[in-house]
Amino acid sequence: MATVIAVTNHRLICKNGLISRHTVEMNLDKIESVDVDQSALGRIFGFGTVTIRGVGTTIDPIRGIADPVGLRQAVFAAP
Repeated sequence: MATVIAVTNHRLICKNGLISRHTVEMNLDKIESVDVDQSALGRIFGFGTVTIRGVGTTIDPIRGIADPVGLRQAVFAAP
């Protein structure tokens, strides 16, 4: 499955799927937390699962993300 995640200065955009597409957009000011889960192998090789919790909604866990800690830092560092 193909996953594209983009962090702009106003929102987070997550697109999943190759043939069928599921797209979620969330304003950065509505994000409450970004949860990162990494196994021991995930920490060694730099991948993990990211769950984004917003006001009244949650993006489904996104598995196999490269550099999940960097994604979390990008969300909270965006102006």
